Amino acid sequence: MKKYFLLTVAFLNFNLMADVKIEDCASIVSDIKRLACYDYLVTGVSKTSEELSNNSENKIVKVDEIKQSSSNADSNFGLPRNKIKEIDKISSRNSLTSYISSISKTYAGKSRFKLQNNQLWESESILSQIKLNNFKKKNQIMIEEANMGGFWMINKASKIKIKVKRIS
Repeated sequence: MKKYFLLTVAFLNFNLMADVKIEDCASIVSDIKRLACYDYLVTGVSKTSEELSNNSENKIVKVDEIKQSSSNADSNFGLPRNKIKEIDKISSRNSLTSYISSISKTYAGKSRFKLQNNQLWESESILSQIKLNNFKKKNQIMIEEANMGGFWMINKASKIKIKVKRIS
């Protein structure tokens, strides 16, 4: 018990004698300088000013990105949450727009679509005739990423989607 008491007193005494306190580090606004302060508390070695200045130059670029995102947040202010989510989904999606140049069927009954950019895509399941009628030659389509991997081929005119995978 005496050992624990002595260790506690020594630890508290060490914290009282420290030049920089945790509260001082927490009040620093700059992320890099605050991190350097915490590093100094733990290791006792401070970062050189060159490293801090290099990181601050990188931060200037990121501040511009933050300003752009805040202006986007201002334009979305007052919209319902579902509309904001839709806008965010549309802006963050990776997609490809093209036209179908030819359609063929495999022996398994799946459909293969050759696009104008010479990519070959295959449906992941056998398509019904109704869905296949929406994906004809010279139709404009959009291919975008699905949530759990894979891709959706979407007819631009009718908004019908089918699950596809890229062959070549």
